[in-house]
Amino acid sequence: MDFTFTDDERAVVEAAAQVAGSADLWAALGEGGWLDIVLEDERGVTYLGLVAEALGAAGVAVPLVGTAVVWPTLFGGSAGGRRVGVADPLCDGGSPDGDGGDVLLCEDGVGADIVVVLRMGKAGIHESFSVEPAGGLEGDGLARLRLDGKPLDRCKDADLVAEARRRAAAVTAAEMAGAIDRIATMTAEYVTERQQFGRPISAFQAVAHGAARLATLAQAATWAARLACGSPDPSDTAAAKGWISAASAEAAALAHQLHGAIGFTEEYGLQRLSKRLRTLRFAYGDDRFHYRALVQSS
Repeated sequence: MDFTFTDDERAVVEAAAQVAGSADLWAALGEGGWLDIVLEDERGVTYLGLVAEALGAAGVAVPLVGTAVVWPTLFGGSAGGRRVGVADPLCDGGSPDGDGGDVLLCEDGVGADIVVVLRMGKAGIHESFSVEPAGGLEGDGLARLRLDGKPLDRCKDADLVAEARRRAAAVTAAEMAGAIDRIATMTAEYVTERQQFGRPISAFQAVAHGAARLATLAQAATWAARLACGSPDPSDTAAAKGWISAASAEAAALAHQLHGAIGFTEEYGLQRLSKRLRTLRFAYGDDRFHYRALVQSS
């Protein structure tokens, strides 16, 4: 696969960086047409992956996947700017059947206007529900979801449900890759500037090896996620999301080890990125879930 950026992709990267730095991120995503790009362009998921990378690097959390990926894939239309939360008990290890009464983990459930519950070969739309925040990061929408009644509507096309899961995992992998890349950049800058015994700590072999390993993880994550977003093959997505989920734990641990105490302070951005990675690792299937999927498909 050719990973060279096209002119269109370069334009997307530049636009995505501007969006990620916007004061009103959700409005910027809507005004830029990113929430409906999957409907308007055959390469919409590829472009959306580049936007997700920028959001991951910025450490922000918005319901991009539910609104711009899952909803249009399942229902063939725009969510109309509504914030869409997504619960997928199959990926979370819960019961894949049943519609009410159970408590589900919901991605971007906090602040959601509507939620989609993915089941075994079907999906339901719910407007009546309650949520309890479950994430450990301000702005992170992970929630415990309790449904109130039956769904308003359903998608019973098993192929569309499977494709929604695949696309959601691919774009989530891209957001994780953006966060890992930013973590690697922050760490490289820190170990170069931090002085110990009269020289930068990057001069110490153990530190240099750790920073090099982190840079390698970041590059591998970036290209794996771009492959997943550009490929319709579920195995490519499972391989990317599975590996990036596992690598995210190593990347966060390495970065905090090399930063020391400053990495845990609220004033320093590393802790926000590592917390976000923790949530995303389990979103739309963790490493174990996707590795099992690879084995079953082989």
